[in-house]
Amino acid sequence: MGRVIQAKQPEPPAEEVPIEVMATAIVEIAAGVKKLRAGPLKEKALVLLIQNAIPAKNRPSAKQITAVLDGVESLRATYLKPTERVQKRNT
Repeated sequence: MGRVIQAKQPEPPAEEVPIEVMATAIVEIAAGVKKLRAGPLKEKALVLLIQNAIPAKNRPSAKQITAVLDGVESLRATYLKPTERVQKRNT
């Protein structure tokens, strides 16, 4: 079985975060990862840079890093409604 990676969770915010702020953050994070992957670095180089930035005892595999990048890049499609298509149909 693979190694278990433990993540430290930050303290919850004192106030609720508005949905618009969360939606904007999701769009910006997904776009940032997409732009990073479309940059001049090859995928393998990007994965190796991320992998080597993590201490050896907690270092994830290349497959795990690629899965996270894929997941982050698809955040918008996974968690947000396709508002552009809805607005075009209604007009």
